[in-house]
Amino acid sequence: MKKILLSGLLISLASILYCQISIVRSDVFDLGDEFPRIYYAFEMEGDSYNIDSALNEQLIFDDLDFPYVEIDTLEYMSPSETDTEGLYEEATCSFMTRDGFIMHMLISEESMKLIGFQGQLPMTGDPMNLIFVDTLIMSYFPSEFEDTHQDIGSAFENQHISVFESIIPADYYSTVTALYDTVRFLINLKIISDFDEFGSMQCVGDSNLNGTFQYLRENRQFINVSDIQLRSKFSGAYTSLSDVPGIGDQLPMDLPIYDTTTSYSYWTKDNINPLVEIEMNTNRDSVYNVTYRYAYLSSTPGFEVLTHQVYPNPTTNYIEVYIPDFANQNIEIYSIEGKKIKDFVLFSQSSKINLEDLPAGNYIYKITNEKKQAVAGGKFVKQ
Repeated sequence: MKKILLSGLLISLASILYCQISIVRSDVFDLGDEFPRIYYAFEMEGDSYNIDSALNEQLIFDDLDFPYVEIDTLEYMSPSETDTEGLYEEATCSFMTRDGFIMHMLISEESMKLIGFQGQLPMTGDPMNLIFVDTLIMSYFPSEFEDTHQDIGSAFENQHISVFESIIPADYYSTVTALYDTVRFLINLKIISDFDEFGSMQCVGDSNLNGTFQYLRENRQFINVSDIQLRSKFSGAYTSLSDVPGIGDQLPMDLPIYDTTTSYSYWTKDNINPLVEIEMNTNRDSVYNVTYRYAYLSSTPGFEVLTHQVYPNPTTNYIEVYIPDFANQNIEIYSIEGKKIKDFVLFSQSSKINLEDLPAGNYIYKITNEKKQAVAGGKFVKQ
């Protein structure tokens, strides 16, 4: 009987401990912090990965056999670095997504809000600055097990009809400008979030974050509806480009465009972003990519692997970097938590890197080419 009571007590205690994982304020970063992000993806082949193979009962993440691997860097920037017109002064930080959009966030003790983003205008490629008229609340703090959240945001940018001069047939342009005077790029975003599971996960493979972690899972849908509209000079009403005679039937796609991203995000203690994020189809039976955040995996794209040596290892005050086929590489050094500490330009086949000012501990290095693509990586110990 005592054993049964003890077992029940331990199970209850474990459940309480798991439930204590909560997503608190996310602005604990320092502006300028850089963290590696690693994507395993089928995206290049349009294929998918059966979800049962990625999410088994033990929830073990190892070196998944995805055919495409991309190493990227997440950097927290001051909004002023990209906001030259002062459009996002309310934002507390900015960062760039893997698709090249610069997201401007307002983060407080209570919530994280998306107040606008920058990118390229569809069809023209010109700069785009969208400001939310209805701010999208991404999450409230703290977020805990069984919490749910929904919100809708709307952003747009208006430009003069002349931005379409190069893509509207010349013999029809004068007719269009006689009827319409403004182009509006409109985006409506909806987020549906459900913190539906907690437990433990194990990361194994060539990673500095190997180990077992308690997690809180966020089950999220991100729904994007985007449209391009023209404003009538006479009524002031906006019409979708697909419904404009002479233009709609020439478009390569139907407007508005509906895009839904479905994902599981595995939040763990002491990580300000999910440790692992899995993007799925809307039925949640196929995985399209897996993102490891704040962890350096030495896996690199096969066509970019570089032969090199880093020694001595362990070391005391320096490391020597030897690259037989040297061609303008750089080396970046990270803490074991994944924070970028130093970077150096390499000038020859053999380069000596001074580490006297680094405290003793384990470190990660990444070698990049002149295009900032990762071509090699590994670990070393300073004694």
